[in-house]
Amino acid sequence: MKVYQQVDGYEESITNLTISIDDTFSGFSVAAGTGNAGGDGLLNSGFVFSGSVGYIFDQSGRFVGGYSPDVPFDISVHMKRNDTYSYFINDVLIANNVSGSTGFDYIEFEKHGDSSLGIEYIF
Repeated sequence: MKVYQQVDGYEESITNLTISIDDTFSGFSVAAGTGNAGGDGLLNSGFVFSGSVGYIFDQSGRFVGGYSPDVPFDISVHMKRNDTYSYFINDVLIANNVSGSTGFDYIEFEKHGDSSLGIEYIF
């Protein structure tokens, strides 16, 4: 099931995501973007992360980390000027100066079962 949260993502801000997946095999996806949330989904995605069978992938499909059932993990996205951002998983820098939209209106979380997403913003 996809759930949406309306947000104010700005350039030069930090979005901290805390994700807990109840079943390693159920997977997840989380994305930031603009558009008609709930209707046609997100347009113009900023960042996208997905998980499957305990592996975490970024928007390019690159393996960037792992997760275990019911053990929360953090993804921190640091938006910068000029449509670039950096992201960290559990406080470890994974990628710096990634190209992508840094302004967005919604966070989309595709969840299964009792999986959860917590969001914190720092402006």
